Amino acid sequence: MDNLLHDTSFIVAAATVVFCLFLLKKVFPLLGKALDDRSVKIEEELDEALRLKEEAQALLSSYQRQHAKAEEEAKEILSLAEEQADLIVKDASKKIEEEISKRTKLAEQKIAQAESDVIRQIHDNAVDVTISAAKTLIMDNLSKDAAEVVMDSAINDIGKKLH
Repeated sequence: MDNLLHDTSFIVAAATVVFCLFLLKKVFPLLGKALDDRSVKIEEELDEALRLKEEAQALLSSYQRQHAKAEEEAKEILSLAEEQADLIVKDASKKIEEEISKRTKLAEQKIAQAESDVIRQIHDNAVDVTISAAKTLIMDNLSKDAAEVVMDSAINDIGKKLH
């Protein structure tokens, strides 16, 4: 055995075995624990990432529902606005038609009144011309005695016609 202690190959082999045993007993468990800790940390990070992904999906679907609801409300508002615009246009058209009708009737009444005034003026002028023509004919064709007889007869007739 003395011989083995002087053999460098044996010493190196023995040191390697001792070193490997040391590694197996002390270093490998530490490495295994470090790897286990790292594995747990990675698993926790994956769980957190999965939780964040699910939360983001829930938030996204919530925003999509809100967006769809907002679009629907916008369509309803637009539809109501179009209906109100149509009602306003119809109401304005009706009021315009009523105003045109009123003005047409007023114009027709003014035209009828003007026609009536013109007819009355023509009638009055015709009466005046007839009286003037009759007066001229009577003056030119009637003698003074005949004029007095006609005048007395007209005065008597006026009294009878007034009573």
